[in-house]
Amino acid sequence: MKRLLSILGVISLLACAAAAQAGQITLRLTHAFPSRDSLFLKPIAEKFMQENPDIRIELEANATDCPALLQQLLRDSVTGALPDMVSSLCYTDMPTLAERGMLTPLDKLIADDADWKRVGIEPSALGTTTVKGHVVAIPQSVSASIAYYNMSLIRKVRPDLKNLELSWTDILSIADDLKKASPDTMPLFFEYYADSYNWSFNSLLLSYGGNVFTEDGKIGFDSKAGRDALDLMQRFGQVGMVDMTAEQARQAFASGKIGIYFASNSRLKTLTANAGPTLYIETGPFPQSATDGKLASGGGGVAITSKDPDKIAAAWKFLKFASGPEAQTMIVKATGFTPVNTIAVKYPAYLGGYYKANPNALPAIEELPRIKIQNPYPGENGPRITTVIRDHLQSVITLKQTPAEVLPKMVSDVEKLLPKH
Repeated sequence: MKRLLSILGVISLLACAAAAQAGQITLRLTHAFPSRDSLFLKPIAEKFMQENPDIRIELEANATDCPALLQQLLRDSVTGALPDMVSSLCYTDMPTLAERGMLTPLDKLIADDADWKRVGIEPSALGTTTVKGHVVAIPQSVSASIAYYNMSLIRKVRPDLKNLELSWTDILSIADDLKKASPDTMPLFFEYYADSYNWSFNSLLLSYGGNVFTEDGKIGFDSKAGRDALDLMQRFGQVGMVDMTAEQARQAFASGKIGIYFASNSRLKTLTANAGPTLYIETGPFPQSATDGKLASGGGGVAITSKDPDKIAAAWKFLKFASGPEAQTMIVKATGFTPVNTIAVKYPAYLGGYYKANPNALPAIEELPRIKIQNPYPGENGPRITTVIRDHLQSVITLKQTPAEVLPKMVSDVEKLLPKH
């Protein structure tokens, strides 16, 4: 009898498990930047599924960056293969998708959810994810360009350097001295090639008080700010920057072969961790060259693309968790992204003590007042415009052409790709 009851118990458990599995909702979550964003999306999804066993999250990472993710989603929309949710969705791409009806508006979900205010996202933060009056995503992260200093090298030429709020003149002077003192190293590297929508070039122009594109979609880099930015990139080449892929540069920095490295604060964790104990790394803010200078905001949000009511309800649960204080803590500690959740920043259980223990994360927090969502590239040719600008920047950094030669060509080539009215 006992054996029979035991068998019946096992059968009962299996039946319950099968029933639970049958009622489980599966959500496909697509994202970009697989080598970076998987570091936090995987543990966030796993933790969410532990707390919500009736929802399964399947992560998909086929896009290398924002333009690739946008093109993938546009193709998926045509073929009927859209995922249920999207993470790593750049703020500049949200209008394109929202105008096509591909992003599920979240206004009613927010208004009807009594728990929303306890998530920790300030109403003002939703401005980054609002398109034509509708919230189409929840902000998940913010990033900005910062400077990474290999102090193990720099101390050789600036033994007393403490204040790292440096101007470009200061930085280039240090780079010149590094070139003389350590000819087997690269004095400076400015990560520009693998940018989504020429993000670092946007930061340069914004820091000079300009724009790559104006708010009404006209070329903005044909300006003093644009010329100053190109002149500075020429100086990077003159001071000894070698043009290489971002991955090669990260490896070179980790091995102590680069003195000053400009990249996103979202690379903080990997850049400093890979450097190991033999290198002393400090960070500083991106130089501001104009009194009204700004910085291009990177990062992105998480959105719902499903139109199925049951999946929307399940996805909304995930969006709240993924933007909540626990998930935000995972994101910051895995990458160095700047958090958008006020609860996470405020309380010791989350990130309250993190910035005291990790001073290299502070420059990005201090840059927040300068952050601006960069103006979108107009029309359907955003990715092509990105490539055209990038190739012209490369010719300046590699000293193949001067800024004076490049600027009119860049204007002409970009104009050909703008919408015809």
